[in-house]
Amino acid sequence: MGKILLTGAAGFVGTMLRLHWGDRFDLRLADVRPVDDSTFESVELDVADYEAMRSACEGIETVLHLAADPSPAAEFYDSLLSRNVIATYNAFEAARDAGCRRVVFASSVNAILGHEDITPVPWEAPVFPINVYGATKCWGEALGRVYAHSHRVSTICVRLGSPRFAQDGDWNPEDPSMGISPRDTAQLFARCVEADDIDFAIVHGISNHRHSWMDLEVNRQVLGYEPEDGTAFPKA
Repeated sequence: MGKILLTGAAGFVGTMLRLHWGDRFDLRLADVRPVDDSTFESVELDVADYEAMRSACEGIETVLHLAADPSPAAEFYDSLLSRNVIATYNAFEAARDAGCRRVVFASSVNAILGHEDITPVPWEAPVFPINVYGATKCWGEALGRVYAHSHRVSTICVRLGSPRFAQDGDWNPEDPSMGISPRDTAQLFARCVEADDIDFAIVHGISNHRHSWMDLEVNRQVLGYEPEDGTAFPKA
């Protein structure tokens, strides 16, 4: 397994992955903020700076692109244009130019949030964002399709639900859920990194819920992902 560039390494999900993975993978950590982790090489960079991103991709097999503004209320010109649109283009283009094998792109349930009438939403349902943040994630998925088809960069887009689900939390199994637990998040992204022979795939970042917002069948078929948490299981 080759080296992984983890963008957004100091963020909530990036920190979660580092804690759960330990030394399972050889990581290069990238963030606009210093990353408090002496285990791995780290670099401070803004992914919206193409040259910095291209340099960070040198010697990398897989780019795990988490860096973004995660707020559905974020302003387009103030933040989303640079952090979610330009930065995502830079991640794919730098990966292509550096000869990286794969990009794992952190998309969002916000790409399909308008499909309230067809839950659990299958991966092949048309995108249906209801905010500009969600539209930037649709852009990232479309860009992934371009790079997979035209440049042979293996691409997996993960429509991440709310990454704060806790088995011992306050939840009702009869309520629709889009949550994913920390260990399910770590398992899912690890499977995205390790999977063989994938040209392009969209998978759903969610635990196993009795009433799930997103379908898990594509995850099982493509990645062999089986969640360990969710409202389909008893409370801890």
